[in-house]
Amino acid sequence: KLPSIARSITPLSYYVPQIDSHHAQTGFAPAAPSLEMFSELIAPYPYEKLALIVGATRFGGMENSGAIVFTQTLFNPNPNDTISSKFGVRSGNVSLIAHEIAHQWFGDSVTESTWSDLWLSEGFATYFAGLFIQKHEGEDAFRKYMQKAAEEYIAFEKRTSIPIHDRETEDLMKLLNANNYQKGAWVLHMLRMRLGDEPFFRGVRSYYERHKNWIASTEDFRMALEQASGKALRDFFTRWVYESGHPRYELSWTWDSGRKGASIRLKQLQAGKAFTDPLELLLVGANERRSITVTPNDKQTIQFVSLPQAPTRIEIDPNGVLLKEVAAKGL
Repeated sequence: KLPSIARSITPLSYYVPQIDSHHAQTGFAPAAPSLEMFSELIAPYPYEKLALIVGATRFGGMENSGAIVFTQTLFNPNPNDTISSKFGVRSGNVSLIAHEIAHQWFGDSVTESTWSDLWLSEGFATYFAGLFIQKHEGEDAFRKYMQKAAEEYIAFEKRTSIPIHDRETEDLMKLLNANNYQKGAWVLHMLRMRLGDEPFFRGVRSYYERHKNWIASTEDFRMALEQASGKALRDFFTRWVYESGHPRYELSWTWDSGRKGASIRLKQLQAGKAFTDPLELLLVGANERRSITVTPNDKQTIQFVSLPQAPTRIEIDPNGVLLKEVAAKGL
């Protein structure tokens, strides 16, 4: 269960073309629950009112403070999109509306101090939209949302391998990419999984309160999480935010009948340095399932695990905690 704080009621209004007036209440159904959830999870809504407007924008949505403008095609049918089981509208619109409302806190009230810190806006809005889906649509829908985000980032990274904290790109429109949106969301998810819900959200709230109505940097966010959790996170931020790429694992194992155990070899195939994030492995046998944690310190890790019988398969990160690729799941 996600933590919550006290909230206040915010005036919410919709402005749509007359031809779409009958769609407004249904089409914007996720808006009030999004506003309520984020007001409870982060801090009270930072502005006097919120207007949702269907109008002219070159983007799917534009997160102006207190007045979000959505594309004129917002309510158009899309046969390629599924329908939300909770809200009865396109699933893409659920995440879009939640994303833009999350920006009222992250991007509007707390604004990134440099363009290199853009993920503090777009990554946060992307992940908090995922948290809204997790609460209202369920765990399976959330995992699908995060898996799609991973696929979109990985496709981007294969074309352009750059850090999230990008100091080199001069065309600012090119910063609206899967690094700042989808990988940024995954960085937040991995931090949440590593720290636990209570320290993670306490750190997010502390970061927000310190910087609301002002600007913030990636280092400001790192320090807020460190103070909330008591854990050092510099190495994590260096590898995941200031450097490029993601782990690409290849796993193999051999059975030692004499020692009664499996010798597991985990390789990282990506360019650059190793990722040292703890990695769960699920060893599945005919009569046993056992989870172990491997903590790499190099691009190749070998670990022996005593077992009563040979495993039939070994699953890497079975709970989807890490942003990764898997070249082989076991031999």
